[in-house]
Amino acid sequence: MWTVVGEVLSGSGRMLLEPLQSVGESLKWEKQKEAEWLGSGQETESVSTWSPNFWRKDLEEKLIQYMTAQIPPFGSSSNTDETALKQHLSQLEMTFLPSLEHRSGFFKEAGLLVTYTRSCHASLSSHLSTLTDTNHFSFSQCLLVYEWGVKMYKSETCLRPRQTPQHSLSLGVQCLVWIILKTEENLLAVARKEVGKALKEAFDIGKPPCADAAVIQILTEKMEAAWRVSESLSEKVEAVCLEECLRFLE
Repeated sequence: MWTVVGEVLSGSGRMLLEPLQSVGESLKWEKQKEAEWLGSGQETESVSTWSPNFWRKDLEEKLIQYMTAQIPPFGSSSNTDETALKQHLSQLEMTFLPSLEHRSGFFKEAGLLVTYTRSCHASLSSHLSTLTDTNHFSFSQCLLVYEWGVKMYKSETCLRPRQTPQHSLSLGVQCLVWIILKTEENLLAVARKEVGKALKEAFDIGKPPCADAAVIQILTEKMEAAWRVSESLSEKVEAVCLEECLRFLE
């Protein structure tokens, strides 16, 4: 059954619409059957005696697996390569997301659009969260991802198939908000980390007295870069940087 889903995602298209619809019907039957069991007052463990109790969850996991495998690889091993990151974000916007949107029509016809949309969000969110992890990206790279997320949010054209029903639109908004907040969290963590490193280097024994100027420059650059994206973000960056300075002085 999941082979059909994989083939549709791989581009086999309308030829597999009928088998995909059978998957949707199977999951619809599963949901009805579950409701019958719960409504009949049967013990919870009795539900697990019929199959397929966990098909919908399995489908989401398979969809996420297939979608994640189709995300364009980020080829740079450098945590300062902004050009490669810009190209990667452009690929996500211009290639990866449109391909998911194109295939969404088949899943809508099969009655699987909500599950499909949720899986799209999960795969993209996980990918961007991994990218902006403090062990991988610099402050400037995290800021690029943050700015990209804000742009996608404002455009309201990302993560939403054109014919998505109204009740599914909020999933896209929620996903984008999650991406922005998670990226902001990682961005602030990286800012704290880089400022802490600069402080240690500036005040090492043997450093010249003017070394603290490098710390001031780093603080200024980070706040100005964040301000170009968002004034509120700049204020948060300033706050965590000052907190790190105070912590270091203690």
